[in-house]
Amino acid sequence: MPSQLFRPRGVRPSPVPFHSAPSRWVALAGLAVLAGAAPPSEAAPVRARVAATASVPPAAVVPGPLRAETLQLLSQPAVASEAAWRKLGPEVVPVLAALAEDTSVPDAQRMGAVTALARVESPEAGQTLQAMLEDPHRPSDVRSQAAAALGQRLGFEAVTTLRARLEDQDLRIREAVAQALGRLGGQQVREVLEERLPLEEVPQVREALQQGLTLAEP
Repeated sequence: MPSQLFRPRGVRPSPVPFHSAPSRWVALAGLAVLAGAAPPSEAAPVRARVAATASVPPAAVVPGPLRAETLQLLSQPAVASEAAWRKLGPEVVPVLAALAEDTSVPDAQRMGAVTALARVESPEAGQTLQAMLEDPHRPSDVRSQAAAALGQRLGFEAVTTLRARLEDQDLRIREAVAQALGRLGGQQVREVLEERLPLEEVPQVREALQQGLTLAEP
């Protein structure tokens, strides 16, 4: 029978030596990992990496051949035909919308991009023009051009949308819409302009309403 270790009564076991403490921390760290938590020394770098990843801006969109071809059409002295825009397909709609607000593009081409949306054979073109017109955060020149292009694109179907913009806070938009309605003509347009005329207080917009009524005469 093996001999048992004799310890005198009242004598406590010796404490674990200090040099063995690291092994205890290693064990605790291992338990923490198993429980799904990283040791304190590793958690901070992980959080830093996540924060750095979240703050990285998305990669810039590289202009493609479709954008280059669109700019070439917009730079032509004569207005490109509907056939030329139809050839590019519906994919050109977001390209034109982006060019319309690209301040690095000459103003003539920017406005031409809005007008070109009236010539693209795609339902998205009309929807894009309507969104441009109704968005108060877009530049006034883009919205004004969109009013004219929307009338060209949708015809009398644009009357309801244009009528609502006669109450726009931007007087330049009200002026452009009055002229766009006048170019559509017809009895319905005359009624819309006549209804708005006594409510308008800005002289230059009142003048645009009068011009619209003149254009709308049969």
